[in-house]
Amino acid sequence: MELTVEGLRFGAALLCVFMWCLLMFFCVVGTTLIRMRHCKVSPAAETPSSGSPPPGVTIIRPLKGVDCNMVENLSSSFLQQYPNFELIFAVADPKDPACDTVQELIEKFPHVDAKLFTGCEETGVNPKINNMLRGYNAAKHDIIWILDSNVYVNPGCMSRSVAALTLPGIGLVHHLPCGVRPLTNGSCIEQMFLNTAHAKMYVTINKLSVASCLIGKSNLFRRSDLADLGGLENYGKYLSEDNIIGEAIWAKGLRHRMTTDLAYQTLGSLSVLDYFHRRARWIRIRKYTVTAATLTEPFTESVVNGLLGALGFWKLMDIPILPFLAVHFATWITSDWLIATTLDKATRNKPASFFAGWIIRELFALPLWLFAMGGSTVEWRGRLFWLHTDGTVEPATSSFTQRCYDRFMRSFGSGFARVSSDDRHK
Repeated sequence: MELTVEGLRFGAALLCVFMWCLLMFFCVVGTTLIRMRHCKVSPAAETPSSGSPPPGVTIIRPLKGVDCNMVENLSSSFLQQYPNFELIFAVADPKDPACDTVQELIEKFPHVDAKLFTGCEETGVNPKINNMLRGYNAAKHDIIWILDSNVYVNPGCMSRSVAALTLPGIGLVHHLPCGVRPLTNGSCIEQMFLNTAHAKMYVTINKLSVASCLIGKSNLFRRSDLADLGGLENYGKYLSEDNIIGEAIWAKGLRHRMTTDLAYQTLGSLSVLDYFHRRARWIRIRKYTVTAATLTEPFTESVVNGLLGALGFWKLMDIPILPFLAVHFATWITSDWLIATTLDKATRNKPASFFAGWIIRELFALPLWLFAMGGSTVEWRGRLFWLHTDGTVEPATSSFTQRCYDRFMRSFGSGFARVSSDDRHK
């Protein structure tokens, strides 16, 4: 019996050491890749030369309300250095103030083929899909670039992305999200997540190309490929349509590719509760769409991973726990500092904000995950939805459930109940 217990302890310690080494691998590889890819601005890529005109691209930008930095975000689409593209703006409500901004930009850039589509088609519960469908069905070109309203990209992004999409075996091109211009504490914490933990995992997993891993801020794919998979309307029953579409294209045998471009997201003014609300919602959604990754998420964070590593090395090699943790956290935060200052150089000027945001995010990562995993409902634009194990959702029609939820949200303050600007376009 003693041998069995000791064997289990040894196995557990070995597993802890393995997990620590694996995450250190992600830290080193992620930091190296990001430093190599994003230290310099990428030159404009040449479009494929085959004697025929370059393939056309339709950019679709779903809008709702006026996002932070909206004029610059939308202008970046008009300024793409590519000879053959159209630009479609999709707004559900014709009275939405975003329509005025779009009309002003269309007048400012008359040489660009740009149109505004209003109204939506109810194909499911996902408001982003419903919002885009009219413009998507009217698109002139096979290559579709879905670009969220709160994101801007560099002028050469389309050229590089089309060149990547036309490579053999590639079915989707996407770009690393990068948080910029945080104005509040909540925005700084959000930036810490996007520009450190998320960035290193995102880039490394995509480099290894072991599975579909993408976020729907900026994605290019062929409409003909998606038509073989049921079309865009087939994904209106999911809230995480970006993940589901990416997995479907991957399962078709087509791989994903990233360019060196960043999808810059101006974070503006988010409260700390806005950050917690958004992260909890997406963890809760992901637990049914990418279950394995979501279940292992706490082990990818510095606190849990460090404690496990310390216990494992103490058990196997008698390494003191406190010195090990000191080295662990120093290594981890150095990695995150290098990544964050590479993606957004302005971070170098605010080291105090970086370290404060980093500490808060790391300390609350596990409690936030536990809270999110404990429920099966999410709030979206003031509506409550039930999550199903197959990744689909349905509105929570019970008035009692909605009343209980509203009371719970009010008890945590209006900031927690408010949908952050990052998700208003969906």
